[in-house]
Amino acid sequence: MKEIWRRAILNWSIGLIAVLVIGVVLKHPLELVFIYVLGSLYLQFYQLYQFHSWLRRSGKASPPESSGIWGEVFDAVYRLQKKQRKSKRRMRQALNRVENSTAALKEGVIMADSQGALEWWNNSAGHLLGLMRPVDRGQPITNILRNPDFFRYFSQKRFGEPLVIKSPAKEGMYIEIQTTLYDQNDHLIFVRDVTRLHLLEQMRKDFVANASHELKTPLTVIKGYLETLGMFKDNLPASMQRGIDNMTDQSARMEQLIEDLLLLSRLEANEKPENHQWINLAELATTLQKMANPLLDERFELNFDIPNDSFIYGAYNELYSAFSNLVLNAIKYSPEGGNIQVSWRNTEVSGIFTVKDEGIGIDPRYIPRLTERFFRVDKGRSSATGGTGLGLAIVKHVLIHHSAKLQVNSQPNYGSTFSCYFPADRVRKDPLLQAVTNTDLAPTNDSQRERT
Repeated sequence: MKEIWRRAILNWSIGLIAVLVIGVVLKHPLELVFIYVLGSLYLQFYQLYQFHSWLRRSGKASPPESSGIWGEVFDAVYRLQKKQRKSKRRMRQALNRVENSTAALKEGVIMADSQGALEWWNNSAGHLLGLMRPVDRGQPITNILRNPDFFRYFSQKRFGEPLVIKSPAKEGMYIEIQTTLYDQNDHLIFVRDVTRLHLLEQMRKDFVANASHELKTPLTVIKGYLETLGMFKDNLPASMQRGIDNMTDQSARMEQLIEDLLLLSRLEANEKPENHQWINLAELATTLQKMANPLLDERFELNFDIPNDSFIYGAYNELYSAFSNLVLNAIKYSPEGGNIQVSWRNTEVSGIFTVKDEGIGIDPRYIPRLTERFFRVDKGRSSATGGTGLGLAIVKHVLIHHSAKLQVNSQPNYGSTFSCYFPADRVRKDPLLQAVTNTDLAPTNDSQRERT
């Protein structure tokens, strides 16, 4: 390139000198130099005109014939255009392959910007959600999916767990929505049909609920006869007395199992939800203390650290069930002389109910499964502790009803800490709340919106 510029400058300089010499001979040097410079300028403008005309034709035709600097410019731009067109073809082919592959997916895929405006979706997403091009492009997804659960899920960015809702486009269809944030908080949304899984899960819940109801009647009869036999137990042989005692214990355990199953079924179905109100946590702690005292038997130390001015907005019976299950678990799995701490503290973003024990602890690999029904780290603990294996499943569903979450920290032989995190709009730290009606102080949370 430098050589071309040197040659161009040299040629122009030689021409200028030659014109100057001729001008001296003809005694008109300035006029001829002016004409030479003007002609050179005209030539450059003409080449620029050709370049501009060629570019306006999008460079599809071959570049104009030229030499020198302008010839190099034409050739360089033409090479860049060919390279760009080749890159565009490759990119277009890649995009077509992506679109064709996503179009073949049974799962729906949606791309939305940081505000939730729809940018692109595949055919499955259009089928599952009833999206239409180009009408819905640029529309907020919350305008398409007019579902209160989805609005809370999307606006509050609850993307940790998938959401299952009814399809707005297909009657009787249930869809699962899972969202991932990328780039500048844009949304990549996956949608899939889970109707069959939902129906199977509903059948399981109905079976458990119905079976539990049906078991209550025969169990009540058995307990009645055992209580009658107990009245005459002293007149029976020792072996029969032991049998009656064992049957009484096992029937009580079965009754507790049935009650837990019924409670869990009601929580899952959300049937006749209990009204939410402001609850004084110190008073609730007193009730928990009375419940636990008969089980302590001077072998454990149970301490409560809950300020008197702490309040939570929720369903009393559900919260009592969840908190009592956590306290009972700490008692069951703590050694003699163990210290159990129950505490409450407020932060700027949440209220935290914590139960900490010095028990046998849990291997961290089992923690994600603790809230599954009947899951036990050690299958041999069931008969020893008398538990039903449903306590933490109940805790999980109670917390879901209260927009809260459970966090477990534990190590084998170092005890466990169970922490319930409640959102800020469900907790208050003000003694004056006792004198104010629940309606006046009710937060704008999920439970209140569902009732209204």
